[in-house]
Amino acid sequence: MSREPEDSIQTTGFWIAGFLSVVLAALKLTVAAHWSWWRVMLPLLAFLGHNALYILTALISFRWLNDDEEESTSADEHSRIGYNIAALLFFVLFLDNLLRHEEGQGWDRFWPCSGRLEVVILYVLLSLLAQVAYWLRIVRGLNQERT
Repeated sequence: MSREPEDSIQTTGFWIAGFLSVVLAALKLTVAAHWSWWRVMLPLLAFLGHNALYILTALISFRWLNDDEEESTSADEHSRIGYNIAALLFFVLFLDNLLRHEEGQGWDRFWPCSGRLEVVILYVLLSLLAQVAYWLRIVRGLNQERT
């Protein structure tokens, strides 16, 4: 048995995003000086934006949760991590295309990285839909468990 207290806040993703931002900053300072600092901070911004969207969709989705006196601890049984990973990927692509749109550096021959406004909107909607699918699956499972 371990005597170390279990950490309720998981910071691994934050540290990975921070490390990637430091690596991109080193690349900007040595090799790719034409990158903007927004592009360097892309991993950290994606992590923070994804978590904000995660919390927002969770709060909205829990409105459909059936009321019960006891609190359920089985939400992890009903989740599918693939939805959450897809939402993070779509959010990174959203931020990347948003930066390409603002900087005018889109790839014309490869539409997923074109930076066009409709692609930016597509990725933010796909990220939102993946988050909603993730949370609604949890809410549906908890509601079935309570009935």
